[in-house]
Amino acid sequence: MNTFDDILTAYIKQVGLPWAADVPPAGRIWVVWYEKSLQSKFTGRLGDFEQATLKAGHGWHQINLSPWFGKWIAQHEFFDALVEQPKELRGLLPEIEDSIVLLLKQALDACSPNDILAVDGCGSLFGVARISSLISRVADLVPGRLLIGFPGKHAGGVYRLLDARDGWNYHAIPIPPDNAL
Repeated sequence: MNTFDDILTAYIKQVGLPWAADVPPAGRIWVVWYEKSLQSKFTGRLGDFEQATLKAGHGWHQINLSPWFGKWIAQHEFFDALVEQPKELRGLLPEIEDSIVLLLKQALDACSPNDILAVDGCGSLFGVARISSLISRVADLVPGRLLIGFPGKHAGGVYRLLDARDGWNYHAIPIPPDNAL
């Protein structure tokens, strides 16, 4: 198990490497994976990642998705009906994903090829949106790097959010590196 300091050290090493302009979309996605028990520490010390990024000469933008779903559902026109019949929420999953993708696209529009957009709070979307789908839908739009805070497991190129369901294979840059290869 990696400690938070191991993860931060791996990130400092990664962000300090030269950035090629012609990196394919998957290479512009960095997934900082950590044990779910480290979520609070990761969120609380995200400023350490920002400082490392700025020290390496890159810009920093950040989104925290933790409160997103609560705000979204509270403003939905069918909120009262969904409270009474929560199973109906399944019908809104495509709308939820589209809304998150729009949020990410807007944030990416504010980024330059020298910037990192850090996304925290992905675990809060468990059951309402797949991180793999969100990444797939915005990967081609990332001008610099997209840093995903990922509470879960990574081994052999497979990511598992919150250690829960079957994983998904994605060729992002894992931080820390995958030692299972």
